[in-house]
Amino acid sequence: MDEVEQKIRELTLDQGANQQQIKEWEAQMGELGRQIEKHRMSESRQGQVQRRIAATEDAIARLKQVQEGLGQLFRVQLEKRVQEIFSQISFTPYVPKLNEKYELTLEETMAGQPASVAASTGENQILSLSFIGAIIDRIREWSKGKSGILMPDSSTFPIVMDSPFGSLDEIYRRQVARAIPVLANQLVVLVTKTQWRGEVAEEMADCVGHQYVLTYNSPKPDCQVDAIALGGKQYPLVRLSPNKFEYTEIIEVERA
Repeated sequence: MDEVEQKIRELTLDQGANQQQIKEWEAQMGELGRQIEKHRMSESRQGQVQRRIAATEDAIARLKQVQEGLGQLFRVQLEKRVQEIFSQISFTPYVPKLNEKYELTLEETMAGQPASVAASTGENQILSLSFIGAIIDRIREWSKGKSGILMPDSSTFPIVMDSPFGSLDEIYRRQVARAIPVLANQLVVLVTKTQWRGEVAEEMADCVGHQYVLTYNSPKPDCQVDAIALGGKQYPLVRLSPNKFEYTEIIEVERA
């Protein structure tokens, strides 16, 4: 009986140890189960992320295709408009070409083949003017298509041109003076007294909304004064400064 009771005690102890071991294993199984579920969720998220990445890359590729197509279409339309404006101003048979880098060149047809032309200073100026006018025209057309959106009309932005007639002869001066007022809704032209004369004044007279004279006040006591006659009235261009300071005044020309 002592031996049996001793055996029972040993078995009871073993049973408690086994139960404790079972509890530990169950806890480990629960932790492993949670880790497995976590990995499954992570794999699911990774799969979702991969699908999103694939969709994004596909969207980027499609947008690039659309961008390239629109860019090509815009360049072709811009080149055509540059050619139209250039032909209106220039009396040469040269044709402007716009490459993929938006670099402007002139070409002429010789023996049925296009050949590059070295543009003169005046032709380069007309070429640049044609490019600016074509850009403004394309923006104006784009703005019309966006009329339903509450945004400022880009075509109302002004063009400011400093001495656009400086390197042009009489014929080109007249052609440019006739062409630039229609390039934008607002045009600001800065010219010298010698540039604003004859054919330029004649062609742009009906387009002038406001006219101003920039009067330079020189601190030099021996400065050479200068003036310009506009609307039957003399306006100073250079005069001796009344306070010995150097500055420029903007004087509006009185309209007749």
